[in-house]
Amino acid sequence: MKANDTKIETFLQGSKQFVVPLFQRTYSWEKEDIEKLWTDLKATRDDPDYIHFFGSFVTMPIPTGPGIPDEYIVIDGQQRLTTIFTLLVALRNQIIHLDPDYLNKDEIDEMYLINKFQPQFKYKLIPTQADRTIFNNLVDDPDPFLDNTHMLFDVYDYFKNKFSSLGSIDKLIEYKDALLSRFMVVDIYLESGDDPYLIFESLNGTGKPLTQSDLIRNYLFMRFDQNDQDSQERYYRKLWYPMQQELQDNLEYFIRHFLSINGVLPNFNKIYSVFKEKYDVEAKNQDDVIKLMEELHRYAGYYAKFLNPEKESNENIRSYFGKFKRLEVTTPYPLLLALYNDYTKKSDEKGRIETEVFLECLKSIETYVLRRAVCKIPVNALNQYLPTIYSSLNPENMSESLKDMFKNAKGSRRMPDSEEFKKCFKDGIMPKKTIRYVLEEIEKYPDNKELVDPSTLQIEHIMPQTLTDEWKNELGADWELIHKKYLETIGNLTLTGYNPEYSNKPFKEKNSMENGFKKSGLRLNAYLSTFDTWNKEGIMKRANYLLRIALELWNMD
Repeated sequence: MKANDTKIETFLQGSKQFVVPLFQRTYSWEKEDIEKLWTDLKATRDDPDYIHFFGSFVTMPIPTGPGIPDEYIVIDGQQRLTTIFTLLVALRNQIIHLDPDYLNKDEIDEMYLINKFQPQFKYKLIPTQADRTIFNNLVDDPDPFLDNTHMLFDVYDYFKNKFSSLGSIDKLIEYKDALLSRFMVVDIYLESGDDPYLIFESLNGTGKPLTQSDLIRNYLFMRFDQNDQDSQERYYRKLWYPMQQELQDNLEYFIRHFLSINGVLPNFNKIYSVFKEKYDVEAKNQDDVIKLMEELHRYAGYYAKFLNPEKESNENIRSYFGKFKRLEVTTPYPLLLALYNDYTKKSDEKGRIETEVFLECLKSIETYVLRRAVCKIPVNALNQYLPTIYSSLNPENMSESLKDMFKNAKGSRRMPDSEEFKKCFKDGIMPKKTIRYVLEEIEKYPDNKELVDPSTLQIEHIMPQTLTDEWKNELGADWELIHKKYLETIGNLTLTGYNPEYSNKPFKEKNSMENGFKKSGLRLNAYLSTFDTWNKEGIMKRANYLLRIALELWNMD
């Protein structure tokens, strides 16, 4: 590895091409980053003796043939490099706009932006795939149409506005000279035998910190033969990019859960280090890396269905994925990934499980999670427990062994038995999302084909949160104690689309009014219409009624 201090001018000049690997992240500088660059450039322009250090660029030369520009893979510094090129485009365009006949109007183009006499290698910067077309359009068009939300357009527009406010070519040239002659960089280029990834790991320039998934992506693709750009592009397009696009901000969560399928869930800031430690051993060469990426791509497809259940074709499985999403629970995802992989195997593959077995497993997971949520048992222990379950299951009888695991779990990992569940269900105060889920599922039971869209409904307190004198009389002498103890319990809660209309009206009025309980389209409220008054006895009776259904829905016998 060699390093030289040099000017931006020297770094960019000559017949050369900087290639940002396709697996690098897309352009991501924010407004504050751009504003800081402009402040630094302005300070450099205003003081002829000021030299600004703009960080380091790490590149790796790629052997080329005669008549071909020197080619460099950008290991570190792509964000700053792309920004400088975009600034130069804006500067060039403003010079042309002020004086189309300016003698040196082509200087920026021919010396810093393009390889004029090698049209097949025209652009000196080849950005990553997602940025390439937009960058090329900016370079090619002296008056680009900015009808786009891409960040590069924002950067170009920012510098265009700054330069257009200067008003003269002399001032523009001052800024050009300040950038090219007094912005200093460290040009670090790798030599034969240097490991580009070890270098990359230790550097992050002056840009935004890399995410765990950024590091993993770069780790994978830097283990390809760096002289074989075609293979990198092919597998990036085929495997990584679709996965990245589909999961977006959930990519890191997916990799975290993928890593824990047969083990322990890593901390978020350890995802990359755990991944690297594991696959430094298991993925020895490029073929192994490709197989790993194929596996990641396949499991990412499963994960996408957890996040977007409508992608699942099997109606019953889709329903369970929707249930986990509504419960806002992700702790079972490592176990779900492993089980879903077994479900999708071909009929002659070892370890395949049938649809019915998979559905039984999903029901057990739902019951386990729901019972714990009703009894408000903290979920922390599940982060370390659920990832370990799969490897302990009996492959000959997956659903039964999964039930046994849940039923026999102890302490913070336990599933509440029937007695604990009954008490928590009737007398406890459940989290709001759990209450909504329980009421929605009871409304569906056993097969309600006229179900109202639950997303349009609110949770209604039958005995209201604020008691009127009428309510106090209805509740009796112990109204204060009853209100405090039973207000938020399941027996006093229902679903309705008319929560504001009900307000704290007396029970009889809620029952008989237009769109009241008697005329409700919900089974939950049809049962309420059988009561003439609402008090402690009514609340307890309804809690027992709901409990009987809950025990049918969430049993593990």
